Amino acid sequence: MFALGLTLVLAVWIVSKYGKEAQPQSLTTERDQARAEKRVELKKADEEALGGYGVVDAVRKVYQVPIADAMTVVVSRMNEGSGSLHKELISRSMAAAGLAVAGNEEDLQDPELIAQGKTLFLTKICFTCHQTDPAVPAPAGLALKAPNFLGEFWGKEREVHKGLGGPIEKVKFDAAYFTESVRKPMDKVVKGALTPMPPPPPVTDEELKALLAYVKSLSKAEKKK
Repeated sequence: MFALGLTLVLAVWIVSKYGKEAQPQSLTTERDQARAEKRVELKKADEEALGGYGVVDAVRKVYQVPIADAMTVVVSRMNEGSGSLHKELISRSMAAAGLAVAGNEEDLQDPELIAQGKTLFLTKICFTCHQTDPAVPAPAGLALKAPNFLGEFWGKEREVHKGLGGPIEKVKFDAAYFTESVRKPMDKVVKGALTPMPPPPPVTDEELKALLAYVKSLSKAEKKK
């Protein structure tokens, strides 16, 4: 019994003295250390990117400048005229996303362009889903709950899903939204529609501009009775 008791005491002493040192290093600790090192690396890369010059895309002539310089230029441009800067930023962002911006406001009021757009609206079968005349329903549009082009809708906000069934966000019905809807119909789906708009027949940039002009011309304030 004495020998057994001595053995137990010795075992407890060995474990208490050397057990902690013999334990393998925690994998969690290793992961935390690796993550911390990665964060430091990314922070350094961000600081270099925000504070230096570089070439982003030589073909499209997109370059990187220090963030302080970029902000100075933006503020200066805003002071000169926020409207022109806003249009330029939209144009650049749409181009970067692979979307063609369809003309300026003056071009969209051209009667010939609007007439061309009306013809395309029929030949590209847009009329089957999107109602443009209160007296002439669009059967497919009624079945699919597609948005119509009645009343005053241009420049107004509407709710859309980010992808079919995705989260809801508000967008402004303008040239950028219309262009994106035609080029990338799956990206934003009008709230209430049963399906996204199917990809339309091939549409060139000039045709898109004409369609845009026509649809914009349909937006009119409803007459009060």
